[in-house]
Formats: sequence, C-alpha cells, structure tokens
Amino acid sequence: SLTSSAPPHHQKQNPYECIGAMSAKENTLTGEQQQAGKKRTRTQTCPYLDTIQRKVLDFDFERACSVSLQSGPHIYGCLICGRFFRGKGRQTPAFIHSVDEGHSVFVHLTKGTFWCLPDDYEVIDPSLMDISAALKPTYSLEDIQKLDQNHDLSRDLYMKRYLPGYVGLNNLKKTDYINATIQALAQVRPLRDYFLQAGVTIPLPTEETNKYARLARCFGELIRKMWSNKRFRSNVDPHEMIQAISAASNKRFHVGKQAEASAFLSWLLNCLHIGVGGTRKAGSSIIHKTFQGVVELTIRQRKKVVEADLNEEEDDRLGSGDEEEFEKKQEERLKNLEETKKETEIEEKTTEAKFLHLTLDMPEKPLFKDDEGGLVIPQEPLFNVLQKFNGKKFCDTVQGGVQQKRRYRLRKLPNYLILHLARFKQNNFYNEKNPTIVTFPVKNLDLSQYVFPKGGRAEVPTEEKIREMSTKELKTFLKKHGNANVVKNAVEKSEIVDAVINFVKTKLVRLLLDKYDLIANICHDSPSDVGKEGKRDPLEEGSYRCHVQHKASSQWYEIQDLHVQETMPQLIGLSESYLLIFERKGMTDS
Repeated sequence: SLTSSAPPHHQKQNPYECIGAMSAKENTLTGEQQQAGKKRTRTQTCPYLDTIQRKVLDFDFERACSVSLQSGPHIYGCLICGRFFRGKGRQTPAFIHSVDEGHSVFVHLTKGTFWCLPDDYEVIDPSLMDISAALKPTYSLEDIQKLDQNHDLSRDLYMKRYLPGYVGLNNLKKTDYINATIQALAQVRPLRDYFLQAGVTIPLPTEETNKYARLARCFGELIRKMWSNKRFRSNVDPHEMIQAISAASNKRFHVGKQAEASAFLSWLLNCLHIGVGGTRKAGSSIIHKTFQGVVELTIRQRKKVVEADLNEEEDDRLGSGDEEEFEKKQEERLKNLEETKKETEIEEKTTEAKFLHLTLDMPEKPLFKDDEGGLVIPQEPLFNVLQKFNGKKFCDTVQGGVQQKRRYRLRKLPNYLILHLARFKQNNFYNEKNPTIVTFPVKNLDLSQYVFPKGGRAEVPTEEKIREMSTKELKTFLKKHGNANVVKNAVEKSEIVDAVINFVKTKLVRLLLDKYDLIANICHDSPSDVGKEGKRDPLEEGSYRCHVQHKASSQWYEIQDLHVQETMPQLIGLSESYLLIFERKGMTDS
C-alpha cells in the first residue's frame, strides 16, 4: 500500500516498470485516499541514509546542474557523490542519475529539504541536521551576541581545527584582493550582524526589482559560512560571491584579472547599499549607518574671465587712414585685459559631502636608490599623512583643466572609519607603487584634532538634566548616539532614566572622544625584484593579505587566501598597509 515503507532499492530491474505499476494502483484509489497517502509518505524514514558520504559534500560551489549547466531554484545535490542536478521529476537529470547510479538521497539546495529518488518522497530525519547546518547556517540573536566571546576551536570532518570567522578563502586566480576585502568587512560587527540575518529573518529586495539583490544575498551567505562552527571543511570557497561580483560589475572585477582593493571596496559598499534597499537618504541602509561620514570641502579658484572681442569692423588696410588708430586701440585693449586678469578676485565655494572612506595622499617616492638598484623605503607617521584633513591646509589640484586649491574639514566621523593609502599611480605605460611604510597606532588613534563638528562638540549631560528629560527626549538622545537598544526592554520611565545615566557614565565619554582602535588592515606585497629598472608591474605581480583581530583573546591573525596564522601587532605597522579599518572606542560595548 502507499502507507508502507519505501520499496526495495532497484538493482537490475527497470525502475520505470515499478513506477508504472505504482501509477496504475494510484489510479484505482480515490482522490482522498491519494492525498492521505501523500501526507503519510512525506514523513517516511529513508533506508538509504547510511549511503550518504559527507566528506564529498561541498555546498560552496555555484548551484548549477552538472549535466545541463542550468541554474535556478530547483537544483538538487546528491548526498552520495556530491554532484548537483536539476529537478526531481521523471526525465530530469536528478531522476536519471538516481536510476543509473543507484544514488537515492538528495537535498534541495534552496529549500534545504531532503528527498529520496526515484521514489520521490521527502525524508525527515534528525541525523540530517548536520547537513542542513552546513548547507544553510542560521543564527539566533543569542548566537550572534556570543560570537565575539567565543574562544573554542571547531573541527571539520577531517578533524582539522579552525576558528569560526577566521577561516581561509580560496583564491580562484588573482582574486586575493576580493578575499582580503571580504575578510576585513567580516570583522565589522554591525555589518556582520546584519548579514548574518539578511535573507533569513531580515528580508532583502528581490532580484526582479533590484539588480544588486543577488550580490547582497551572496554576500550574506558567504558571511554566514565564514562564521559557522558546523562546517564540513575548514575553509570556504567564494565561488557564488565572485560569480555575482563579476556579473554585477560587468566583468570589471573578474577571475584572472588583478585590481586595486580600494576600487573594489568602494564599488562593493555602494552596490551593497543599493542591494539591501538603500536610497540617497543618509542612513537608509546598514552601509551608510556604519561607514558614512561628513566632510566640508572648500574650493578656491580664479573667476573665469571672458576675453573681449578684439576684432572690430574697421578698415585697417594700408592706405585707408585707419590702420594707425586701429593698432592703438588694440594695444589699449590688450593692456586693459592684462590688468583685469591681475585684479581677478578669488572665487571660494564651500559644500558638504558624504564619504564612505577617506583617501590619503602618500608622500612622494624617493629618487635615490641603494647599491643594488632598489629604492630605499622611507617611513612616515600616519599623522603626517592626515594633514590633508587638518582643516587649515589647502591642497593644489587640477579639475577640468582649472587649477584649484582645496581644503578638507571633517564634520563628522563614522563609527567605523576606512582609510585608503593611495599607493598606486598609473602612468602611460604601467602602474607605479609608492612603498613608503606608514606607521600608525593599533589602539587609541586620537582624531579629535581633525574633527570640526557644527556647533562645537556635544557636551555630556548631567544627571539632573537627564532626569528632567521626557521619555521621547531620552530615546532620541540614545538614538542620536547609536545606542537605542539600551532601553529596548524598559517599560517605566525610571528604568529608561537609569539606563541613560548608566550609558552616559560608562560609554558616552568614550564615544565623544573620536578615538579609534584598528580592527582590520589590508596590505599589498610586491615581489622582491619589483622596483628595480625594467621590472614588472607591482599591481599585477603583487598580492594582498589581511590582518584581523580576535576580540575575545586580543590575538591578531594574518590571513592570505587559505593561509591563516597568528601574528604580533608590532608587525602590522611595519607592513605596506593599503586599507585600514578603525572602530570607534566604546562601540564593542554598545
């Protein structure tokens, strides 16, 4: 009957005869009996679960059929050989594979449900929970809060230890700049916490209405895999993410093509902002809430002078009698024009702009070389490079063929500050790299002298003033400083007041100091022979690596593609840093 256990596994018999016989029997039953039978068969236990080979399973690859190469929502993974197939109905690649190879257990790669083919019934068994966790890792709010306090190492199926969140990413040929950028962004706590739930508990726009929705979905899936402690492998292959990057960028960032990590980071942040539903409005996405700051730009340039028309309808031909008078007028007009240019006023224009990262100009590359022909590498403190944003210095630039002087004045710094050290310059033939080592503090980077907030710095309210505030004013005050969750569970006003007073005494002072701690550092390494005459392009031949800190143990790790190893913080400042991500002090406790 239909309610009996699964039929014996096919060996040499024709499976279509068995299915045809079952179909004939089903035709003799009423519709109610068929529906009841289907409901009962959905909860069958499969006798072929012991044939599953977990060591061959790899869910990091693109979800596409290995036979037809088609992708879509109905792709099934064979749990015996690890290959992907389309569909589960008759004449589909998955059905034919189950008949030809005798592989019976499949998983729906999108929904995460398990099926037995060719018998076509759903399998529900607690022994498959580890496969579900490896396929689609999920995190509760409690799990997310414990991530930064985790000290325990996890083991993969090969008994290799790894630390969740600090795993290697496979290099698919010159994709190290993508790997390093993703490793750095995975350490930004608000961004990480959002994408651990994006697409699961937090809805994302559909791919039909948003062209970058697929990119945001793939980024969230990759972040969830990197922080999972139930993986079958200790490393992650970012195949789907890189395919989504290549498609969204029209192959600007593609496998086999090296690129600058700063250009990729800028592009990725803007695309993720749109992909999660962000708009032009400030703070409309998690990207803007985390990385967006405000800078005031003052531009000085000479006003454009419209030259007078020196040609008039006068007869300056010889013998006309007007040629001498015409020459005198021409000389007078030229003299007046030169005096006008000298007395031209300077035009000054001030505007405010929002930024996601700050670009710092590197000091000029030294001209002298060592005895072997290589450049002597100088060192420069970060504070010297930051003079561009001291609010006083005017930098000479050329914009649209017009010489300008620009002054940058920071009005507001974000909670997570990205600094880009512009090491590469492109000439007519190849890329040039400035190897200057920029030294910086790993902790307590004080940027107070570079910030000029409108209306002056915010004052810390006294306890009496806090008690005089209304409930709405208290919540607005917390929201302004990014700590609205402090009173999430408070009901009475007295509870809100006590929470605000505690926040002001323990956290607000640090949030107002504009002090930062380093959480990620991306550096670019060039081969030893680059920099000498007649040698190769440093961008094409170089490689990227990333330094990140494990907050629970304060241990720094160096990650380069699949290689993860411990390092000392003293060595970070001696590397050729390219992108720096700083976290405002006090954000970890928020």
